[in-house]
Amino acid sequence: MSITYKYDLQKKNDLFKLYEILGWNSFLKLSSDNILKAMKQSFLVVYAYDGDKLIGTGRVVSDGIINAYLCGLGVLPNYQNRGIGTEIIKKITKHCKENNLHLQFLCEKNLLPYYKKMGFEEFAIGMKLL
Repeated sequence: MSITYKYDLQKKNDLFKLYEILGWNSFLKLSSDNILKAMKQSFLVVYAYDGDKLIGTGRVVSDGIINAYLCGLGVLPNYQNRGIGTEIIKKITKHCKENNLHLQFLCEKNLLPYYKKMGFEEFAIGMKLL
C-alpha cells in the first residue's frame, strides 16, 4: 500500500463515491456537483489516494485570517486504523499553524480520544439549527 496525499482532486466522481460509501450523503443529500463545489470553495482540502483510488479526505473552511474549521474528515472503512486520517490531520494542522489560524471543529463524543491523542482539547458545546 502506497498512500499519497494531494491537494487537488484527481477525478471529480471519486468524491461523490467517497461520500456515498461513508454514508455522509444519506444525510447531506448533495449532488456530485455540489460536493465538488464545496471542496473548491474550501480554504484547504487534503485528499488521500491509494494509487489512483480516493480513499480519504479532510477539508478546512476558513476566513483565512483568524478561524479555521475542520470538516469532512473521512477515510474509507477498509483503510481506517492505518494512520491515514491522522496524516490528513497533520497536514491540515501544519498548514493552519503556518497561517496563524485557530483550528476548531465539532465531532462525535466517541471520537474525542482520537483527537486528544493528536493534541486537541475539548473546549465548547456545539449547537445546530433544527
